[in-house]
Amino acid sequence: MKFKTRLLIALLMCGAALTYTACKKAASNSNGPTLSPQQVSSQVALNLAQSLYNGFGGLDLNNGITGGLSAYVPTNKHIKLGDINDPFCGFGIDTTINITSNDDGVQAAVSGHIAFAFTCTNGVLSGYTTNDNLNVSESTTDFSVKLNLTENVSVVALTPSNDESKFSINGTVNSDASYDYKTGSKGSGTALFDYNFKQVIVDPSADADIISGSADFTTKGTGSNGVWNYTGTITFLGGHKAKIVINGSTYTVDLTTGAVSLHKSFGTQLSK
Repeated sequence: MKFKTRLLIALLMCGAALTYTACKKAASNSNGPTLSPQQVSSQVALNLAQSLYNGFGGLDLNNGITGGLSAYVPTNKHIKLGDINDPFCGFGIDTTINITSNDDGVQAAVSGHIAFAFTCTNGVLSGYTTNDNLNVSESTTDFSVKLNLTENVSVVALTPSNDESKFSINGTVNSDASYDYKTGSKGSGTALFDYNFKQVIVDPSADADIISGSADFTTKGTGSNGVWNYTGTITFLGGHKAKIVINGSTYTVDLTTGAVSLHKSFGTQLSK
């Protein structure tokens, strides 16, 4: 099932991000070193990209305003902005799901609630809303992870008559994960990332670049990779970059690589 596959791929990538610092620091202490705002800025950038660009729940900015729709609508349906009296106007679902799989020794499950609806303006498809609360788990012989994902998001085309219209994102995305290494000394840990998006504008014609808007965030975690607890703000700059402010320090981050530097007004490069 495509919805399940998209979520589990994203979950695996999230697990890689959570262990990023652990790969750089060998530590057996389950309450590892306190991570700096610089290190956390990198993790926020990577987690944010995974949440928005890899089908994490109903969002996938790579495919424009209809990117999240294939999670809910059969892919053989033609979805086009600008159609008058679009047949998808008024379409929505409000249901629970419970999916399990066991492939090649990998046990996975997705369960929870999905509420999704298209939005239309004067009979023209112009966006969608999604309100999800999902529990995702995966277990292998070496690693297990559990994730609670909640989304309450609206996506709206700025020019519904244009298939390549820029679109806005408003709302919240929250992920709360726990993970456990079954072998080795890395042990277990937790990681929470909460975002509140405010008029975030995406340009699908520019490689789904986030060209403006902001988000408040909270993130905290424990484990051998480190301990952290921060709040901050994100301002999207275009060019797949963003400015992150934590504890009065300002960093420029690359949303595709997680690379961090002091904000350009300082001009000093930092290593991750």
